Amino acid sequence: MSKKNKKTARRQPSPAPKAEAAVKTIATEEKKCMVEYVTVNVISLFVFLAFGYIALMGFFQTSVIDPNAYVSEKILYQSDIVPLNIVFTVLFVIILFALRKKYDFFAKINIHIAEASVAVLAVVLGLIWVCTVRSVPAADSANLFEAAAGAAQGKYEALRDGQAFYNHSFYSDYNYFNFYPFQLGFVAFSEFIYRIFGADSSMPIQIINVLCVGASYFALARITRLLFKRKSIEFIAILMLAGCLQPILFCTFAYGNIIGMCCAIWASLFLIKYFQTEEYKWLAPCGVLLVLSIFVKYNNMIYLAAFVIMLLVHTFKRKKWQSVAFAAALVAVAIGSNSLVIMHYESRAETEYASGVSQVLYLDLGMQESYMAPGWYTTIAKDTYIQSQLDNDLANERAWENIGERMEAFGDLDYALDFYSKKILSQWNEPTYESIWVSKVKQHTIDDDKAPGHTKNISTEEMKGLGEAVYRQSLGQLLELHFAFYMQIIYILFAVGIYLLFINRKTNIETVLLPLVLLGGFSYHLLFEGKSQYILTYIPLLIPTAAYAMNVIVFGEYKKLKKLIAKLNFIPKKSKAQGG
Repeated sequence: MSKKNKKTARRQPSPAPKAEAAVKTIATEEKKCMVEYVTVNVISLFVFLAFGYIALMGFFQTSVIDPNAYVSEKILYQSDIVPLNIVFTVLFVIILFALRKKYDFFAKINIHIAEASVAVLAVVLGLIWVCTVRSVPAADSANLFEAAAGAAQGKYEALRDGQAFYNHSFYSDYNYFNFYPFQLGFVAFSEFIYRIFGADSSMPIQIINVLCVGASYFALARITRLLFKRKSIEFIAILMLAGCLQPILFCTFAYGNIIGMCCAIWASLFLIKYFQTEEYKWLAPCGVLLVLSIFVKYNNMIYLAAFVIMLLVHTFKRKKWQSVAFAAALVAVAIGSNSLVIMHYESRAETEYASGVSQVLYLDLGMQESYMAPGWYTTIAKDTYIQSQLDNDLANERAWENIGERMEAFGDLDYALDFYSKKILSQWNEPTYESIWVSKVKQHTIDDDKAPGHTKNISTEEMKGLGEAVYRQSLGQLLELHFAFYMQIIYILFAVGIYLLFINRKTNIETVLLPLVLLGGFSYHLLFEGKSQYILTYIPLLIPTAAYAMNVIVFGEYKKLKKLIAKLNFIPKKSKAQGG
């Protein structure tokens, strides 16, 4: 080899090595199952259309919480400077290809240390944040804290009608759990925690939230390895997870979102292992964690639906009837456990709860105009339920009348498109996902200097240090800029990743599992009640597919493009004699 050729060879990045498989997988050369082929590609098409739209619109606008109506969550639709977005995106791509030359350096990094590091980073940042701002529960989270803390001490006033429970006048003295009995799963979980660590504050739940974010990021890195089996893709996913700060800031919210997200992601990891190995030992932890995720956050029934669909496809693909049995068991246990916990608290509190606000009422709510944004929260579901004296049949009848009126309004196609476009973008293209809002609008606990050993509550305006920097100074603005650009890139890469999975024939029940969950979340909040904070727990699920897209872009061979350039170089140039 000549010196010139040796020099050229040294400049070429070495091919991305495959990561050692976490588990032994079944053969992939088998004949394709038509049911799987059709199902996963139809899902991929709808996922691509939904998130391609969000990615495209992200170049033109960003949804923000109105600073002049911040507490009331009013959403503004701000137009972006499109050329600036394009410039930043191009610069990002240039940086990617510059890093390609440093691949040999990154390839030496121990991937197991990297996995642990991103989890530790999330935990450290989360602990600093929640222990600094010490947010006090309000609204729904206050109802749940009051009920759980009281039950841990044998007090059940917050679980009965007509008592002086939190915000009782808002519910016309009907107990909160008459409206939302499904929340009792998180109450049971919280009561268990408060019995161990004390019921003086919600800080134990906030710290568990932090640990769950770290565990979620670790699991997503492992999922990326299982799906794509390349060290470079997993390493890219780890870098993306390190930049995903919204869930970390959201940990101040003493609610079931983060804990449920963690359990559902780990359940997904074990289900993928089952699909790849067909070893039944993975089904037990998968089932336990999925049921726990639904127990603490009932919206995770979306994961259950995705799991059942993929288990049914797996049955057709591998003729494993145990998959159908497992799917049926998941449904039965998830629904049954919710009923059991309601009966448990009814017995302890010596009360009886109504069946709760139905999905028909939530559908009605999701079709209404709101002072926040289209389809966001209004009191219509609660008010209809109260006016019907907690009679679900009567409430549903009135809700269907409202839905009929809204359907007539949506007969104006321009109005319907405007309504649902704004509803989508107000949720998915609000890049903070209210991760700062959930603590900024609340009070905070500090040690009382005048009474050692005691604490007092202060407002956000009285916060100092890190809280002040995020809530009222430049650090908060910097975070918002980071979120806007980060989400713009993630959405683009995710949409591209779905397209590349399809053209590279890598769509299967494993690679499409998390995108199916995302499609479920997109569809549910398109039709029912919407809020950007509801979207936050779906955002990390974008990362494995986005990392796959980035890896293909950075390490692609671009043979067709090189051939085209080579052909252009061979176009004969006109000589001066020919008048060139």
